[in-house]
Amino acid sequence: MLEVLGISAFDERIYRAVLASPGITLQELVARSGESSGRIQSSLTRLQAKGLINRLWGRSPRWTAISPGTAIRSLVRGLQGELDRITDTADELETAFRAVGQDPDDIGHFEVLAGPEVLARWYRQVQQEAKDEVLTFDRPPYVLDYRNPLQSDRLRDGVRYRTIYAPEAFQHEGALDQLDTMLRVGEEARVLPGLPFKMVLADQRVAIMPLHLHLHQPLSRSVLIRGSTMVVALVELFERMWREAVPMYPQASPPEPVGDPAPEEDEDRMDLGLEDRRLLALLAAGLKDDAIARQFGTSPRSLRRRLRHLFDELNAETRFQAGAQASRRGLV
Repeated sequence: MLEVLGISAFDERIYRAVLASPGITLQELVARSGESSGRIQSSLTRLQAKGLINRLWGRSPRWTAISPGTAIRSLVRGLQGELDRITDTADELETAFRAVGQDPDDIGHFEVLAGPEVLARWYRQVQQEAKDEVLTFDRPPYVLDYRNPLQSDRLRDGVRYRTIYAPEAFQHEGALDQLDTMLRVGEEARVLPGLPFKMVLADQRVAIMPLHLHLHQPLSRSVLIRGSTMVVALVELFERMWREAVPMYPQASPPEPVGDPAPEEDEDRMDLGLEDRRLLALLAAGLKDDAIARQFGTSPRSLRRRLRHLFDELNAETRFQAGAQASRRGLV
């Protein structure tokens, strides 16, 4: 807890022991901790230099803690002063940097992110900095859990999320349930087979994408892109693919018209529940029977019986025909 103030975990443990036993001796600390007297003496010296403890002189030197509220706040003020000086230095360096015409917003900025830990940290930061919109191409592999822990909070902050999923994104058990949760708090989601790569893009100004993408291998290197025409191109690519993608949850059926429908309208009219609409969307997106059955918590055999019923309702013999009919009737 106190490491940010330059106090190691070991020193904090010794500090807490002194805090709990005012007037404790070195020998007592050795007996309680099982550590060597030399290591504990060095720790006490460091804690005294930090202003956290005092030495009481006598036949056997004893140690007592200074009021933690006073001592720790003093260390925090010192740290804040150091941070202010670093910030001032950063501002001076930024002024010098721009004075020679190297504005990163003008020339663009590319940074290679090596390793999944660095990528995960930047993935969080890009979302935290977003003010308007986050666009995502979502497909495996993942550096975090496939769930996005920040998304629900950012949606509630008013940031718009639009995500195009590859069918492979729904191979994980519970993935569809997680999507349900995100849709309820405002995510807009579509599915598109053949999604070319992974990407997250915030406010049309910064993007992260992998340098290499192998479905069954961890992401090793990615690139962070800021202030570049490449970001503009990626936004345009996203918008084109968004128009091609299948909405995961189509709009609800329009209200029933007053009076008897015309014969030609009655032929096309179907009353499908939410699950059937979701099933049609997954079919149109190209998911295989096994993957769909897993998401619906049923067996492939039961799913195929359900599909047969849907195909009969749509007067279709194949998935392609069912998708075409569903699209014509406004079901997907």
